[in-house]
Amino acid sequence: MLDIILFVLFSVMNSRLAKRKGLNPTGWVLRTIGAMIAGIFLGAFIFLITYQGSRDFQSVQNFMLHNPLKMLNIYALEIGGGLLVRYLIERTQAAGDNNSAD
Repeated sequence: MLDIILFVLFSVMNSRLAKRKGLNPTGWVLRTIGAMIAGIFLGAFIFLITYQGSRDFQSVQNFMLHNPLKMLNIYALEIGGGLLVRYLIERTQAAGDNNSAD
C-alpha cells in the first residue's frame, strides 16, 4: 500500500516539475516509476543477500517482522529512485532554453 502512495506522490511531483520546465511529463513519470521499481528490486536483492535463514515463507515473514530496518531499507531505496529522477529533471534544460546557469 505504501508503495502505491509513493508512486503516486513522486509521479505527481515530478510531472509538475517537468511541466514547469517545459519537458514531457509523461516520459518523466515513466522514468520515475521505473527508477522506483529498480530501487525496490535493489532493496529486495540486498535483503536476500543479508538473509541467512531457511527459504520458506514462514521463516522469511518472521525475519521481516523482527528486522523492520530491512523493510525500511527497501522503502529508502524506492524513495531514492524517485529523488534521483527529480534531480535529473532539475538538471535538464528545456529544448528552447539556452540560458546557462554556469
